[in-house]
Amino acid sequence: MASQNPSALPAFREPALPVPPAPPGREHHVEPVFLDVSTIEEVIEYIVNSRQNISACHWGSEPLLSFHWQASQVHDLSEQLDARLVEIGQPKIQRFEYDYESKTVFLKIGESRLHYKVQIGLRDYIMNYIAKSVATADPTIRDFLRSIEEPGTALIEYQDKLCKQPDGSFGRAHQYIDSSDGKIRVALIVDLQYPDIKKAWVSLLAADDSSNRWVQHSELFYDDDLDQQPVGQVDLYLSDFLGPTGLPAALCRPSTAELATGVSRPPQIILTYERLKAIFRRARYSHNPTKFTTEVGDEEENPYEEVERRVAEARNEVRNKARTEMERRFAEERNEAHIEMDRWMAEERNKAHIEMDRWMAEERNKTRVEMDRWMAEERTKARVETDWWMAEECTEARIEMERRLAEECTEARIKMERRLAEAHNEARIKMERRLAEAHNEARIEMERRMA
Repeated sequence: MASQNPSALPAFREPALPVPPAPPGREHHVEPVFLDVSTIEEVIEYIVNSRQNISACHWGSEPLLSFHWQASQVHDLSEQLDARLVEIGQPKIQRFEYDYESKTVFLKIGESRLHYKVQIGLRDYIMNYIAKSVATADPTIRDFLRSIEEPGTALIEYQDKLCKQPDGSFGRAHQYIDSSDGKIRVALIVDLQYPDIKKAWVSLLAADDSSNRWVQHSELFYDDDLDQQPVGQVDLYLSDFLGPTGLPAALCRPSTAELATGVSRPPQIILTYERLKAIFRRARYSHNPTKFTTEVGDEEENPYEEVERRVAEARNEVRNKARTEMERRFAEERNEAHIEMDRWMAEERNKAHIEMDRWMAEERNKTRVEMDRWMAEERTKARVETDWWMAEECTEARIEMERRLAEECTEARIKMERRLAEAHNEARIKMERRLAEAHNEARIEMERRMA
């Protein structure tokens, strides 16, 4: 894996390093097939013939081609080859590299599923690690993390020094750093044993003050034959991705001189051997699922799914709070409406009672006045009639008058009591009717206000 500015993720490679010597068990290396060609059409013809005869899906069988080519004509050679291949319905070249010292082009025309899955696994892990770190990192380094971009397998070019794609299974790791004028800071190499695919090693080459240094070289991180798998990790710093210029010292990889004085700094990205093992196991299972298996925990959590889960939880929490607040407000409004209705009905009831009492008092007074007037009139009439009759009839007339007066008084009293009872009944009926009307009006008004 090579890292370069501007803000680019390191790329990934898989070869065993020629210097120092590779560990034992990796003796099956793909040697380039040298072509004696001078035109693009000759290269295309060989590529097409090779693809027809060799399956690019079998690990270790992809042909690695090499041929001499003038440096002045190599700049757009990769694009020309890809364009011609697409034109004739052929897949593009998987990897392109040019060695300026020997003026040699190296082409990898096929890519195995194993290589691809290891590359994607490493890339996804680092990108996911960065995504998780952005969400939890200190604000002072969050912007630096966000500035890291993943360039894929874009061609890395430095004039007359370097022209290659990362992830290639050929070339030298030192070239990435030496030929980039310090812009590429580290090269991460994952070396896989084939064809058995039972072992895997990791190396990390880092730029230093005066020369490159192996932070880790050919460290075994997986071996099917071991009961106890190796334990370790690869430490990466922001300076590996962005370069040290402008970065705080705490985010930069310690140099050899600093390490010699005891300086150490915590890494910002950690690639554990456990994760490397998981990536390796998933890659070889994808390469040959009938021969290999994976283990529980090999699948890495997707940080975007975690973000979506947290967003959904936050959205549900907001909905629940909104629903609770709405129900609380509705309950308050309903209670206030009930209280207002009770108050209004009480006021209307009091008004109705007061009105009824006033009306009944008025009717009672009117009845009493009418009764007194009528009794006075009747008494006067009786007295006049009695006086007249007594004058004519003397004693008998007086006796008869008194009898009749008594009868008249009795009848008048009975009639007055009857009229008074009728007036009272009429007053009660009118008051009950008006009270019922007032109650109905109060109920209708309350129902209107509540609606």
